[in-house]
Amino acid sequence: MQNPINESAFSAETSPTSLGEVLDAFHAVRTSIAELMDAVGVDPNKTRESARLLGLNRGLAWRLSRVVREGDVPAVVGDVPGKQSIRKFIAACRERGAADDALNEAERAIGAFEDAVREAWGDRKTLSTLMASRAESDPSIEQERSRRKLYEGAFAYWGVQAQVRFVTVFVLPSKEDPSMLDAAHVTGYLGFRRLSERAWPLVYEVVEQSRGEVVKFRKSALDPAGKNEAERQLMKQFCRPESPDIRVVECGGEKRFELASGPVGNAGLTTCVFGSYLHQISERHPASPNTCGFMVRLQTPVERLIFDMFVHKDVALDEPPGVQLLDRMTYQHTHIEADFPRQELPLSERVVSLHGGRHAVTSHIPWYPRMLDWVSERIGVGLDAFDASRFEMSYPPISTTVSRRFPILPRA
Repeated sequence: MQNPINESAFSAETSPTSLGEVLDAFHAVRTSIAELMDAVGVDPNKTRESARLLGLNRGLAWRLSRVVREGDVPAVVGDVPGKQSIRKFIAACRERGAADDALNEAERAIGAFEDAVREAWGDRKTLSTLMASRAESDPSIEQERSRRKLYEGAFAYWGVQAQVRFVTVFVLPSKEDPSMLDAAHVTGYLGFRRLSERAWPLVYEVVEQSRGEVVKFRKSALDPAGKNEAERQLMKQFCRPESPDIRVVECGGEKRFELASGPVGNAGLTTCVFGSYLHQISERHPASPNTCGFMVRLQTPVERLIFDMFVHKDVALDEPPGVQLLDRMTYQHTHIEADFPRQELPLSERVVSLHGGRHAVTSHIPWYPRMLDWVSERIGVGLDAFDASRFEMSYPPISTTVSRRFPILPRA
């Protein structure tokens, strides 16, 4: 089981409280920049185009984009533009029609960040030096190179590819029965395309006990509009096209959601997002120690996997849910938890804290904060009520499963 990383561990010369305040303030700045870019139709992955659209110099556009894109927090905290530069960005967004609330939040966030830096370390230069000394080299470079070769070969052979595969899970006490846990489960693909017209399975749905037995469960649609299960499972406002042709196939106790045959290449480019609310999937305090987990089966070559978990603070976890990469070529699709250690594959990527659900942004999914707000409204629980964490991996190997689990213990 991979040990989660806690960014508060980067503190040495300063107190954890001071560092935590600076990191929290940084994440608020990152979120406000990402939301403004999304609101005015600017892609943080395209620096030159961003600079042109906003009328900013490339240096400032690069720093703004880097703050949103970069996952290594210590390496990027020092790149947050200063107040005057942020105000130029805010003015440009105002000209492009951004809402006053979002503009005011960006002003407030950069002011809070500057105050936190000044109180903790005095100035930006000291901050940059300290954080640079804590930035770690990426231990997964060689693994990533090998995985990219696998991805390219799989794309060429199977003829399917996607830019992003994501899974977002909210775990919370059940409102119907507080002794149980519910989950809102959102998953999908961005930029899916194929080289042949054949149908392709996108996601699988099954609930199992730790020994692998399939169990019945009850679910509700997060977006209930639709005539059948496939249409009700879709979150159409985030899909492109808005209503992709999905077929549901039941097999061996699980359901498979397939994208029907269709155009190839960019003519058939699809973004497809599924969402459901799972009722009472686990006891909150079992008679004996157990685990609660969620898995994503990787059978489509993708450039990036993002797996976020939002666990309600009342569940009171000591650390974020861990992660395992499980072999599903040798061991097929058996999900017996006791067998996971011998099925586990090497994994150098780690789980990272998102410092509160409100600040879960990623440049790979520009509308992600809007989606989180939408789900939060649907389940009636604010994002601030959750502890959020992320596992992210480039070119994840197919014929594997990524599992994220956490312990659930008897009542003390």
